[in-house]
Amino acid sequence: MSLSLYDLLKRDVRKMVSGISRYEKGNIYPLIVQEVEKYIIEVVLEEVKYNYFRAAQVLGISRSTLYQKIKHLSIQGKPEKRQEIQI
Repeated sequence: MSLSLYDLLKRDVRKMVSGISRYEKGNIYPLIVQEVEKYIIEVVLEEVKYNYFRAAQVLGISRSTLYQKIKHLSIQGKPEKRQEIQI
């Protein structure tokens, strides 16, 4: 059985809301939207190997909007390559 995007989101958002609502007094909508948006942008950036022009195209937003969101959501840039230690 294949789950739709709606079904997956419904399941995961239900888990987030039940977890967050225990600790937050209210106004959880912007918190959830911000976390989901951050995750989507991070995944797209990884998929396009941090090509910001391509990421903006995939997301359907301008590059300047992408840069603003990256800054606002404190998204880290391309991870630095780790130097492997030779033994």
